[in-house]
Amino acid sequence: MTGTPLEGLVDSPRHRALRQALSVVRERVALLEAALDQPFGQFTAAAVWVGPAARRFGDELRHHRQRLRAQARKVVGELEDELRRTPEKVSLVVAREEAARLGQRGGGWSVGPS
Repeated sequence: MTGTPLEGLVDSPRHRALRQALSVVRERVALLEAALDQPFGQFTAAAVWVGPAARRFGDELRHHRQRLRAQARKVVGELEDELRRTPEKVSLVVAREEAARLGQRGGGWSVGPS
C-alpha cells in the first residue's frame, strides 16, 4: 500500500458550500444581534415613557432582543454542526453527486462524462 488515505479524494462541494454559507450567516447574525441594541438603549437610557405600559413594552423589547440573539446563535450552531459532520474531502463520484445536488459544475477537479 503506497497511497495515503486521502489519495484520490477531492474537495467536497457540500463542505465548501456550507463553509461559504456559514461565513454569510455569521455576518448577517452580527447584524441581527445588534438590530435591537440601539432602540433598546434609547428606550432604557432615558425616561421618555413611564408607567406600567412602558415597563411592559421594555420587558417585551428585552425579551425579543434576547430571543433574536439566541435564535441567531442557534442557526450558526446548527450550520457549524453540519459543517463538522461533512467531510472536507470526498471521492470524485461523491463530489459529482454533491455538485449536481447543489447545481454546480466542476469544482477545481475534472468532471468528465458519467
